[in-house]
Amino acid sequence: MIVCSCTMITSDEIAEAVTELRTEDPLVVLTPGLIYRRLGKRPSCGNCLPLVTELMVAHDEDGPGSAASSVHRTRTPSLRAKNRP
Repeated sequence: MIVCSCTMITSDEIAEAVTELRTEDPLVVLTPGLIYRRLGKRPSCGNCLPLVTELMVAHDEDGPGSAASSVHRTRTPSLRAKNRP
């Protein structure tokens, strides 16, 4: 699935970037900016950043073989909604 139409980043590319970054440094702090840099791209309009964040967190928490790595098929609630009291 295309996550960023400005730079043509797919959900698979995000998952691969997370896996590569975690393999290189298990304690790295993942950010959308780090994912973009890993892919050699820069965000343009920024509308995709919430989805990039959701995909990045879901893949990181559950790993590549989990159902969360296909979060684009069944959107998860926003990260902000999870943190509300």
